[in-house]
Amino acid sequence: MKSTEKEVQYTITNTYSTLNKLTDKTKNVWFVCHGLGYLSRYFIKYFELLNAEENYIIAPQASAKQYLHGKFTHVGAGWLTKENTQLDMHNVMANFDAILATENIPTDLNFIVMGFSQGVSVATRWLAKRQIPCKQLILYAGKVPREFTPKDFDHVERVQLF
Repeated sequence: MKSTEKEVQYTITNTYSTLNKLTDKTKNVWFVCHGLGYLSRYFIKYFELLNAEENYIIAPQASAKQYLHGKFTHVGAGWLTKENTQLDMHNVMANFDAILATENIPTDLNFIVMGFSQGVSVATRWLAKRQIPCKQLILYAGKVPREFTPKDFDHVERVQLF
């Protein structure tokens, strides 16, 4: 007999990390998506050199965690795989939307989205599908998914690729 794969909806709780304080002196809010094998609390440390008074950093956490390097010591996480990508991306976008709603970012601040490695694909999918207003998009060591064209990012003021 052939098995049947089904779907179920349920509510999950996930973490995310922030760095610095969101105050009236904040000029920039960074939404930074880590790469494969990272945890947000470690990835966010790369942004400690930014002026703490002017920059508030939000680092969402990928929910798919695994042990790294075949040992049971270090844990990392990943956003998506080729298995059920659309379904998983729906969950990632719900996570990102919930973070933004929770943080209640003032609209007059510079909203900067940065994706590193695997974080590039989730950051660009979220920005394009939700048309998130973004002052700057920084993509480092990753690839924009094939389904998008430059027109999908017309709402972004500045795009930087590294």
